[in-house]
Amino acid sequence: MFTMIVGRFEIVATSGVKNGSVRVGKSEAIAYDVIDRHQRGNVKPEKVGVDLDDAWFYCIRHQARAQGVSLLH
Repeated sequence: MFTMIVGRFEIVATSGVKNGSVRVGKSEAIAYDVIDRHQRGNVKPEKVGVDLDDAWFYCIRHQARAQGVSLLH
């Protein structure tokens, strides 16, 4: 199973929405989900079924915004 910690978020490799979003290894990944690690209880992903670049930039943008930094893209 592949996961990447980006600040308060976790990026998880999955089999893709059409295949049930089951967690898989990076080489088997069809898509990625972003999870807020600070959530408690029934955790619902912030983003579901996105590619790795989109998941990464989502996490980075939210981290920067929380620190009052503007990112240009």
